[in-house]
Amino acid sequence: MSPFLHPPRRPWAFLLFLLPWLVLAGCALPSPTEGRLLRTGPTPVAEALFEVRARHTDLVPVRVVFPSDSRGRPTRPADGSRLPALVLVQGAFVPPEDYLWLAESLAARGHVVALPAHPLDFALTATDNGRSARQLLAQPPEDSLLTDLVDPSRIAVAGHSLGGVVASKLALEGGFAALALLASYPDPADAERVPSLALPSLSLAGALDCSAQLPRVRDEASRLPSPSVLVVLQGVTHYQFTVSDQKDREGGCAPTEPLDTAHERITEVLARFLHAALAGNGTGADDLRQVPGTEVTVR
Repeated sequence: MSPFLHPPRRPWAFLLFLLPWLVLAGCALPSPTEGRLLRTGPTPVAEALFEVRARHTDLVPVRVVFPSDSRGRPTRPADGSRLPALVLVQGAFVPPEDYLWLAESLAARGHVVALPAHPLDFALTATDNGRSARQLLAQPPEDSLLTDLVDPSRIAVAGHSLGGVVASKLALEGGFAALALLASYPDPADAERVPSLALPSLSLAGALDCSAQLPRVRDEASRLPSPSVLVVLQGVTHYQFTVSDQKDREGGCAPTEPLDTAHERITEVLARFLHAALAGNGTGADDLRQVPGTEVTVR
């Protein structure tokens, strides 16, 4: 079994996930013009649910998280420029909402984050859903909250665990400006194509990851073409990239860093990488070295 495959403890949850897909198979939801607040205060963040058509017949739910005002309407830079964005692909059998903490943190820093859903929470069942999410960001429905919000030339793709395998496939197909692999690496079947990646890439790993083990991540990261960077977070495990590290602890893979600390460092590394990569400044390796508890290797 792949190290990225982690069957859920409750198989019946698959049926609950499928129900809305079946109910909504015939018509899409109206495109929202404002969102639901996730965070208030000086840097409000909101989310909205879109549905996009994929493979001509399928409706794909895409949760979009964005910087907003106090009413859930998107905010734009004062100079009128558009925002950078990220398509974030879920790990195997991990629901997209388990990455809302990361999407919210990035949105508070000025990014728009799209989290496409996949049947059975398994991204390999529909690898092009991430491309449909990119299309939503780049060419949104008219008069929706995404209208003129995202810069199409500054959209990155990232994925955790098995989602990173899918994210790398999407990056190889083109159209994205940067790639981030979170506790992940490209599909070995794509090894001959990986040297053709023409975009900045980040491999972000936990030193204590028992699923995407560090020696394998290091080896695969060394195959990524320049400009690329490997960042290892000390004391961090596989599921600390999600909302909870309970699965790590239950599996005897205990982290030595608290979850909040791991989240802060994951966010900081990813945000700094995206800031540099989407501005055309490589991987931002010098800034990445300033994040506590990191080991940085540049290619």
